[in-house]
Amino acid sequence: MTALVIGVNYRTDEYAVTFARSLERYSAEDVTVILVDNTERGDPSEFFRRIRETNPKIKCLQAPRNLGYFAGANFGLGQYLVSSPLPEWVIVCNVDIEFRDSQFFSKLRELESSESLGVVAPRIWSARSKRDLNAKISQRPTNRRMIFYKVIFGNYYLQLAYEILSFLKEGLGAGIREGRALFRGHPKIDKQAKEASSIYAPHGSCMIFSRRYFSAGGNFEYSVFLFGEEIFVAETAMRLGLSVSHCPWLWVLDTEHASTGIIRSRKIAGYMKDATNYLVEHYFA
Repeated sequence: MTALVIGVNYRTDEYAVTFARSLERYSAEDVTVILVDNTERGDPSEFFRRIRETNPKIKCLQAPRNLGYFAGANFGLGQYLVSSPLPEWVIVCNVDIEFRDSQFFSKLRELESSESLGVVAPRIWSARSKRDLNAKISQRPTNRRMIFYKVIFGNYYLQLAYEILSFLKEGLGAGIREGRALFRGHPKIDKQAKEASSIYAPHGSCMIFSRRYFSAGGNFEYSVFLFGEEIFVAETAMRLGLSVSHCPWLWVLDTEHASTGIIRSRKIAGYMKDATNYLVEHYFA
């Protein structure tokens, strides 16, 4: 099995170091790790030195500018393909992800026999909300739902209110879940294997693409700078006749919102508005 992990960094250097360290244990396997730095720093040599001291086999790439999430991943994949064939698996993730399971890639290998599998959504355990972030979207949203989001995210103050309410709801849920876990003696991270399930869209912080996704015509050429990548992937897989599967026995740890923050600036909110408009126009009109 060959696997490529592409981590995309934007001004989250400490998380990037931890991300690199978490993948160091897999250096003996046929796993290539690429870090794409979108930070637009003048000289990345000191940052790259720190990364390589942590994980000597990692490949560090400086993006020509801040390309955004998927364009940054596409840049890393393109550089890899210059000298290597397409691997069995391509993993795209933020650098606030940590690979804690020593059997992660061994478990991933077991999925290679599925001929229709295009995208894998692992268990992404949120350190903040104390839950699995997948499935991001279980069922395809209706056109009416997406138009509702277009209205909400089209206004900065409505978007801000929506995000604050979502954050408070998640915080309340996290407190309840943690209290139940302590009362029942459950571990903080439930690592027990469960059945795979077919879903609409994976959570964007860590997405796993099979070789079939690319050989069937899929790509990372999403023209929006940031946000909405999950729906782009879901719609691409649907168009290609490939499945998106939530496989909870594959798990990673996520610290969440390291790059964009919990309370969005006007600039970040603008990216969300642009993404929602694009998705409605192309898939839900």
